[in-house]
Amino acid sequence: MVVPPIATNGERNAIDEGISVQGPGTAIRRRFPALRRLAGGLALGGALALLAACNSTTPEADLGDAGALAIPPSSVTASSQFDQGGEARYCPKVTLREGTAILRKTIGSEVDYVANIAETTRDCRIVDGKLLMKIGVLGRITPGAVAQDRSVRLPIRVAVLRGNDVVYSELGQQTVAITRNGGAQTFTYVDESVLIDPAPTAGIVIFAGFDEGAPE
Repeated sequence: MVVPPIATNGERNAIDEGISVQGPGTAIRRRFPALRRLAGGLALGGALALLAACNSTTPEADLGDAGALAIPPSSVTASSQFDQGGEARYCPKVTLREGTAILRKTIGSEVDYVANIAETTRDCRIVDGKLLMKIGVLGRITPGAVAQDRSVRLPIRVAVLRGNDVVYSELGQQTVAITRNGGAQTFTYVDESVLIDPAPTAGIVIFAGFDEGAPE
């Protein structure tokens, strides 16, 4: 579905609700209701606020009662030199490419851990004439039979394409603790640094997913 360029974030929530999303090479079905309807929240360094303009896509994975994906409301001004801007008329969707939603690690033939991305969201604002986006990823990591008590670093890339041109690409890491014979742990990763020229029409695609390659 192409989001009309004049739609506000609030209007997009009503348009998006219950509609399937087709990403390049894979079908991504909405398995979660709008984030503002989810009960509870995920603790991330204290109380976090839900994005007022969030929309989500989900691969074939289920976090059960993991809670809503939350992004610190003050992170834009805290992490950039720009003043808080106004809501963008056009906020591109986040798509998970086929093969990038699951990261499976083994030791020999035994499973060390399996991590999966279950939900994504974004927030878009116009700041100093630029489109400033915060891209959020919610996932889960499950220890396997040979897992040991330790912290692992999950490589997560956020890339933005305008047509065939890559206008932003950043490989980050999210540290998550796993426990031998323990249960699954949820994680949240947020890229707050996506700053590009705004697009008046739907011509931008955002990709998020695991990437074990070197940063571009």
